[in-house]
Amino acid sequence: MTREELHALVDAQYDELEAIQQQPTFLAFEREFTQVWTTLGQQVLQASVGQPPANPRKKTVVKPALEP
Repeated sequence: MTREELHALVDAQYDELEAIQQQPTFLAFEREFTQVWTTLGQQVLQASVGQPPANPRKKTVVKPALEP
């Protein structure tokens, strides 16, 4: 994930973050804030990890290099 991709994800959520400033109570503010940041965190994690493989049961074999 590049810096520009991260900025694009945060920019997409910026309006929602600004809108929750108008919540009447702190509890409502906290609920909305948590929801926005959880959604943003999921998007960042998915963008960082990438797409899942076509076959989720397929194992990748990783063997360390053996030194003589």
